[in-house]
Amino acid sequence: MCKKLTTIAFAVALAFCVTSLIGPAAAQEGHDHAAATHGGAQAQTKRYHFEATFSTTGLKLTVHGPDHKSVDVSGLRAKATFYHPSTAKPWFTRELRPSAAGQDRIPTSLELAMNLSKVPAKGAKVVFQVSGLPDPGEPTATFTVPFTLGDDGSITVGKITNADEKAIAAQRVCPVSGEELGGEMGPPVKVTRGGSSVYLRCKNCLKKVESDPDKFFSASAAPHAETGNHHH
Repeated sequence: MCKKLTTIAFAVALAFCVTSLIGPAAAQEGHDHAAATHGGAQAQTKRYHFEATFSTTGLKLTVHGPDHKSVDVSGLRAKATFYHPSTAKPWFTRELRPSAAGQDRIPTSLELAMNLSKVPAKGAKVVFQVSGLPDPGEPTATFTVPFTLGDDGSITVGKITNADEKAIAAQRVCPVSGEELGGEMGPPVKVTRGGSSVYLRCKNCLKKVESDPDKFFSASAAPHAETGNHHH
């Protein structure tokens, strides 16, 4: 019973703390930062700056302190609650785990690995609750960000639609094999990363893209990359 009361008291205290932290100014500031350079959604609380990057395979949450330096997240606890656009009730909640240690052996992001492809690309929102923050002036933080799929390097395979026909005609050749799309191989394979798509001749070509996506999705990558035209 004692433990239950303690939990309730903590929840009430957390709710009060959150209300005082995320005032109109902070909420507005977080909204202004929604279009982040990394494709993530950003939020600012009293002492911390958070950035959440979503993909179809999961999410990553980075934490920066007042000095704009990355925070060691190894001692943090965090959970993300997803809200579907069509309902005000929580959809599902998942706990985040510290990422694998970086070069300096300090994890600087909290991650969740799960299939998020079923989450609507527009209208959904995510509430993060973070505790164990190192600054005694703000040991816990709660904030809300819109669910937006960013380019974290993951690639997805989609179906070819009528809207893709012009892009296929413009690309004309497979960037992996250099051969013309279509023909006896059937419809091309559409591969998307972030906001860009490329069309491949077959699934064998897909394996090469999956093993080195930067080669085909970097700023310098061109549809004719494999045919010697590198000056696109």
